[in-house]
Amino acid sequence: MPQPRVALPAAQIDLVMPLPITASTELFSLCQTATADGSLSASELKALRAWHERTENPGVPTPRYVRGLVGEIIASGRVSTSDLHALWRSLEPALPGELGRRRPASLRLVAQGREPYQDEPTPDRVRNDLLASACFMLAGCASSRAAVLERHARIGEPVLLVRAAKRRGRSANAIQVCAASGKPLGLVPEHYASELAPLLDRGARYRAHLRGVLNGGIAPALIVQSFLYAPSATLGLGTAAQRRMARRRTSPAIWMVIRTVVALLIALAVATVLRR
Repeated sequence: MPQPRVALPAAQIDLVMPLPITASTELFSLCQTATADGSLSASELKALRAWHERTENPGVPTPRYVRGLVGEIIASGRVSTSDLHALWRSLEPALPGELGRRRPASLRLVAQGREPYQDEPTPDRVRNDLLASACFMLAGCASSRAAVLERHARIGEPVLLVRAAKRRGRSANAIQVCAASGKPLGLVPEHYASELAPLLDRGARYRAHLRGVLNGGIAPALIVQSFLYAPSATLGLGTAAQRRMARRRTSPAIWMVIRTVVALLIALAVATVLRR
């Protein structure tokens, strides 16, 4: 079933990066992590150091405390849950309103009811009840290519939540967020992925879209709003669509290997026939 597009004013849908970003939003985006232990990659640490080395970061509440906390994060190479809580408490007044002023590390999804559709039969109302919703900034956006984000990251556009393949250093709950075209945009932060992944693994259907797209000098900040429904719901995308999309997104390198192997097999067959 195609994912319904969120109805937004045309002026908003047409907005493409860059949009204004505050130093606080940029910092919190850099400190998002998709690893279970909160470890930061080499590129993420490099970007965080660049933020920390700025002589001024206007608009950051309690700047001395925040800079000290960032220095400790850089030294340890990881963002602990307590670090993330502390950052949120300090930066919350300057973070985008799209995040709803909810603690990002509430470590739970806030269940929300919905108004039933008019004339909707009672069984359909129950089937389509909203299990949970979450609004979060993506992790790993700094490593995404700017051209990809500029072309595919647009406010109001639907996104796909795809369970990422298991690999060393990545959380078992990893969820990749992709544009509708299949281009990866980032990852769901671990403190949300730990709640979302089990629901998706049990076949939950979902709707998700980009609620905010902001570009900074060091790292972008993409804000995603997601809604999860029961597997029997008639709303949103299901796991089958995710699997089909994942198969379509075979890397160009793999396709090149396949083409080379096929060409060699054809050449070998032709040579065998000519020798006869």
